[in-house]
Amino acid sequence: MGRRIEHRSTSEWPASQVHAALIDIAYLRERLAELGGSRHELVEHAVDGSAVRFQVRQGVRRSSLPPVARTVAGAGDLVIDRSESWRCEQDGVYSGEIAAEVAGAPCTIAGSMWLRDLDGVAGASELVVEGQVRVNVPFVGGKLEDLVADQVQKLLAAEERFTTEWLARERS
Repeated sequence: MGRRIEHRSTSEWPASQVHAALIDIAYLRERLAELGGSRHELVEHAVDGSAVRFQVRQGVRRSSLPPVARTVAGAGDLVIDRSESWRCEQDGVYSGEIAAEVAGAPCTIAGSMWLRDLDGVAGASELVVEGQVRVNVPFVGGKLEDLVADQVQKLLAAEERFTTEWLARERS
């Protein structure tokens, strides 16, 4: 069935600046270095006109996983491959897709993203991420979906903080 994820955040920066950060190679590498876990890398970054697609790899140490997740993870650390694609729909409006897989585990995450300037609030924007976590493991799948969804929410909040700090540094 899957577990739904929804994350909303607002930024004091216009959508064009937030989007430029989210797809910037230096930003992605710095974000991975700070939040990417035990094994992180920018695997791919491709630009096609106004569309951008990238893939990142992040690691989660097995020792930091709850016991129920360790049974699915196997003997090693978790490796998560995440891809995002972004495109400009019109000035101040961007949309995208996100997908993630956990290597060697029956877990997938898929969703959509929107980034837009806020009406009536000069220079501010809103990012919305909606998706679903699916874990295909009998008996404990629902529990693992809840666990993964909670971790994704925490990661998105950490990435939001990182983005705000990164934009503030870049602007000064």
